[in-house]
Amino acid sequence: MRRLAGPCLAHAPAEGVNPTAVPGLWVYRQSAPSEPSNAVYEPGIFLVTQGRKQTRVGEDVFHYDPDHYLVTSVPLPVVSRILEASEERPFLSLVVSIELELVREIMAHAGDVLAPSTSERPERGLAACPVTDPIRDVAGRLLGLLDQPDDVAVLAPLHRRELLYHVLKGPRGGFLRAVAMGHGQQRAIAEVLTTMHADLTRAYTVAELAAMAGMSESVFYEAFRAVTAESPLQYLKRLRLQEAHRQLTLGLNNVSGAAYGVGYNSLSQFSREFTRTFGANPSAYLPR
Repeated sequence: MRRLAGPCLAHAPAEGVNPTAVPGLWVYRQSAPSEPSNAVYEPGIFLVTQGRKQTRVGEDVFHYDPDHYLVTSVPLPVVSRILEASEERPFLSLVVSIELELVREIMAHAGDVLAPSTSERPERGLAACPVTDPIRDVAGRLLGLLDQPDDVAVLAPLHRRELLYHVLKGPRGGFLRAVAMGHGQQRAIAEVLTTMHADLTRAYTVAELAAMAGMSESVFYEAFRAVTAESPLQYLKRLRLQEAHRQLTLGLNNVSGAAYGVGYNSLSQFSREFTRTFGANPSAYLPR
């Protein structure tokens, strides 16, 4: 992937996320190492062309660099940190979104090559995997399309399908296949996560979430922790805090509005948990 650093940099004029003409493809640039930061990673493929990054889910730490890509199968709150970057050699990566409908289409054509498994136990919804030659090749062609705008409409969907096909064949493709085709505990946990993300203000109980998943509370609890590294209620709290943090960072001038808007009933509890998570009181984000 290192040979793609030059083309990547050419399409990343700004720090942070740079949109491209290819739907579902972004180029990310960061010119200095970063402190740990909280984020929610949506399903996607992260291909590094220069530098190194670390992402933590619970106590598990994943490193990705030009030799390892990151794949996220379900939305997950993470703590990420760029480890290697400089003005001369910024951290650069390609971010490719994953749509489950596209996964289903690929599996329908692949037949037994990508058969879903119902016997696999739930595992982390995020993993770092070795970059293979086919993945490296198609990533280069996808990036090359940014210099061939007339070809984007026809070739970009083909290259994205090819990239996703090789990821689905990879060491952590089984989880994504199970989620897409509605099989096993992976599918059930993915559906519960979707429900939780859709309404952060709802006061869920473990019993209610287990019933949604069609599992006993004990089985659901263990499966949920296997995927997210957190208990269901810890996960919901982190989602709420990260959404409030996002709103305040974007300029919301109302701490109580941020707290109540994500489902907190106690402003003091919100401030205490927000400060513990982000290292600063929510009022510090208000305009001076």
